[in-house]
Amino acid sequence: MSYDPNQPQQPDSGQQPQQPPYGQPQPPYGQPGQPQSPYEQQWGQQPPQGYAPTQYVAPAYGAQPAPGYMPPQQPGRSRRGLWIALAIIGGLIVLSCAICGVLFVTGVGFFAKTVVGPAITANQYYSAVEKQDYQTAFSYTNLTVLNGQNLTQELYTTTAQALDTAKGRVTNFSVGNISLNNNNNAASVTVSVTRGSASPYNVQLQLQQVNGSWKIISFNNI
Repeated sequence: MSYDPNQPQQPDSGQQPQQPPYGQPQPPYGQPGQPQSPYEQQWGQQPPQGYAPTQYVAPAYGAQPAPGYMPPQQPGRSRRGLWIALAIIGGLIVLSCAICGVLFVTGVGFFAKTVVGPAITANQYYSAVEKQDYQTAFSYTNLTVLNGQNLTQELYTTTAQALDTAKGRVTNFSVGNISLNNNNNAASVTVSVTRGSASPYNVQLQLQQVNGSWKIISFNNI
């Protein structure tokens, strides 16, 4: 084979391409003999002009988040303090009800021993007088003297019958005002009494607790 010095020399197969001398500019990507960018290696072409990777940027303070963005949820507050407060309030209500119940029972007991007791005795006494059951009526009394005489069952019955004959039988009565004297467990009761067709008149009964029961200790009329 003859050698022509004017023919360009071809590189042997398997040899590396020669690099340009130092100082000469490198050819841009995409020209033969240069490595391709990752984008070219993946898609086989150059990226479009102005291409830049997408990055997430947090919204500015006070701005509305982008659609589809879910802000992180705040952890729920503990309700332990609320339950403790409700328990304390419930306990106070129960305690108040208990105190009210004790006061009510105490008040009812006091009322029964004071106002109700004398009223019941006066009502039972005149119920017996209205029926002319003077033995029962006398049992509600604790009298010792009547009209200056020592009072007995017989004297009481005789006096009551004489009054029935003179003014008529008791046909109606009503217990009125009750005043108490807690210092000596005494009470004063006013009873309006009607005999026959005459006008009603008031009888003043003085009562006192004797062995736990209210008894009539004096009166100004029968």
